[in-house]
Amino acid sequence: MLILKYERRNFFGKHVYTEDNIYDQTKEDVKKAFLFLSRNHDVTIEIQEEHTVYFWDCVDDFDNRKLTVRKFFTDKIGYEEEKKPFESVKKEIYKEY
Repeated sequence: MLILKYERRNFFGKHVYTEDNIYDQTKEDVKKAFLFLSRNHDVTIEIQEEHTVYFWDCVDDFDNRKLTVRKFFTDKIGYEEEKKPFESVKKEIYKEY
């Protein structure tokens, strides 16, 4: 399952936390999600099958295109985290679909 997490403004101008998800995502779905991530610094992508979350850790990382990749261990007790160039992460993910 692909989950896109972000805040949006509602009709009254207030920020609303939103999660959009899709089961059995295609390469096009993943491309759309990463395009949205590339344009917004407050977006998180989670791919549940990989136990991985992709996000901009801070605005400086967004400006420098350094994406934080947090991979959770399958026992769900811990995780490992690293910063990678956005373009290389995109290429890795696209290869899988």
